[in-house]
Amino acid sequence: MLAELSILPEYRSDDSLALIEDFYTPCLEKSVLYRRAVGYFTSHGIALAARGVNALIKNGGSMRLVASPHLSEQDRQAIESGYKSRDKAIADSIVGELEHVENDLDITRLSYLSKLIAEGNLEIQLAIPIDSRGNIKRGLYHEKIGIFTDSMENEVAFTGSVNETVGGLIDNFESIDVFWSWEDPHKRTNRKRENFERLWHNNTNGLDVIDFPEAAKRKLLKIRESQKTNEKAKIKGDSSSHKWRHQDEAIEEFITRERGVLEMATGTGKTRTALRICNRLIASGSIRSIIISTDGTDLLDQWYKELLDFVHSDHPNFAITRHYASYHDRDRFILNAEYNILLCSRPSLAPALRKLSKTQMAETILIHDEVHRLGSQGNRESLSGLSSNIRYRLGLSATSEREYDDIGTEFIKEHIGPIIFEFELSDAIERGILSPLNYYPLDYEPNEQDRKNIQNVYKMISARKHAGNPMTKEEIWIKLSRVFKISKAKLPVFGKFISTNTKLLKRCIIFVEETEYGEEVLTYLHHYRDDFHSYFQGEDSEVLRRFGSGEVECLVTCHRLSEGIDIRSISTVILFSSSKAKLETIQRIGRSLRVNPDDPAKRANVIDFIKSDDEVDSKYMSADLERRKWLQELAKAEYGVEE
Repeated sequence: MLAELSILPEYRSDDSLALIEDFYTPCLEKSVLYRRAVGYFTSHGIALAARGVNALIKNGGSMRLVASPHLSEQDRQAIESGYKSRDKAIADSIVGELEHVENDLDITRLSYLSKLIAEGNLEIQLAIPIDSRGNIKRGLYHEKIGIFTDSMENEVAFTGSVNETVGGLIDNFESIDVFWSWEDPHKRTNRKRENFERLWHNNTNGLDVIDFPEAAKRKLLKIRESQKTNEKAKIKGDSSSHKWRHQDEAIEEFITRERGVLEMATGTGKTRTALRICNRLIASGSIRSIIISTDGTDLLDQWYKELLDFVHSDHPNFAITRHYASYHDRDRFILNAEYNILLCSRPSLAPALRKLSKTQMAETILIHDEVHRLGSQGNRESLSGLSSNIRYRLGLSATSEREYDDIGTEFIKEHIGPIIFEFELSDAIERGILSPLNYYPLDYEPNEQDRKNIQNVYKMISARKHAGNPMTKEEIWIKLSRVFKISKAKLPVFGKFISTNTKLLKRCIIFVEETEYGEEVLTYLHHYRDDFHSYFQGEDSEVLRRFGSGEVECLVTCHRLSEGIDIRSISTVILFSSSKAKLETIQRIGRSLRVNPDDPAKRANVIDFIKSDDEVDSKYMSADLERRKWLQELAKAEYGVEE
């Protein structure tokens, strides 16, 4: 009975409780009648509460819905199909009426709505505002009340801002007030029921409430244009075109192989490709669970936004469970992984994998974004062997290779699989997805201080070796590279070059290793621009907004801006600080390679610094020479020039 539930008097979007899971579904499962009056209604909204609706029907229950006549075209046709099906074979009618829907996943949602109506489980009436003479007037029926009733005629009523749509139930910031009949001295529950009954029987002043077939016959339905649907259609068109065909190729390769890494350049649609793979596997019945893991709260939040659209648009029967930062809902996934998506940080992944049965693993896809980070020692220790029985394993990255870490690279192959598809920066440039670039390698000769610092590193290497604690290749690289990342020998070379190329400082990001070095770079900029700014640790993020808006033309920053910034007008990247790791360079120059619709002829500019005296560190690295060779080749790539 409803009285057995622990119901709160208010539900609000700033609470940790989810409106569907913690209120709607439990109430529907205890009810035999659900009465709902809303301004807007969609099939997505009904499908989101499918578990509770199915329980209501098993109880012998039904739903009564009053809404405004503003519907999507697909929902209108699905509802009409349901009413027509009451007079003939339900299944044949539903399939026939939904032939216009191209997406099989949309058919599932829409046919669910049709089936509810066809079998008499859902009745819909439409409320149309009228004046005192009975004429239709401008305005919208926008009331929002709901009443759950159980078999003992206990009632739970609610009122508030929520529509029966995805936006109302999940996306928007909403609140509802809740009352229950067994503890209701002010009879608010009774009043809500009485208001609905007057509405249902068309006894409400200012409204004409008529059933759906009659409203359709009188041509009173108003079709709402869906912006999201239009946007998705554009994306779908792009992804099937010549320009984006690499996504289709990557999808087919993974579906065939079932395991492996997609190496796709920044800006070429890794996330979209991964979700399209999930679509294929769900549609074929191959998976019932999705696990997505990566590092960094910002990236996980970006994934969550993509998943909201993925679920709301195509898979309303899937729940999203988060376990990272302040979200701690992994146990919900462990208790019920079926039709559930777990989005989690890498450290929180192992407990979930341990709890999956072999059957569940066979119906799960595990996605590791930024998969190059998976090979760290901590991940190897916590995740080793845990994914062996997962059938579908997908890695995403611009490059999965780990510098000086063969063990980590091998672990990625073992945990996820080999590289099965590559789409590089040059491919993206030739396809017109990224802009071409000009490359300016500036030679500089290390100064005396640089040489002294290098000798000190060699002494450290020798001392550690004699002490029986030799430095790893990675430790040696870090020590040596830092010497050149902060080499002041670059500064006069930069000053001379930029004096005759001042235009390159417009829409420019300058990457430096540390704040002190950045301050010295700023002294050179003073001679050529006054609209520049630094953006270091602790500085106000308003600076980044001003840069994005064009108030600041030149930004001096550090490593933490390598990922996440997507300002298409950026045209120049200057690399005072460069890493041997190819991924970091890809991320940094990728800031400037975004195609700018406002500048179709855009060419990016990359300014780099190359040691002319490479003997001082040739024993351990030739990173500058390797990078110069790679970027010179990349600069040859042009739109429309494909092999």
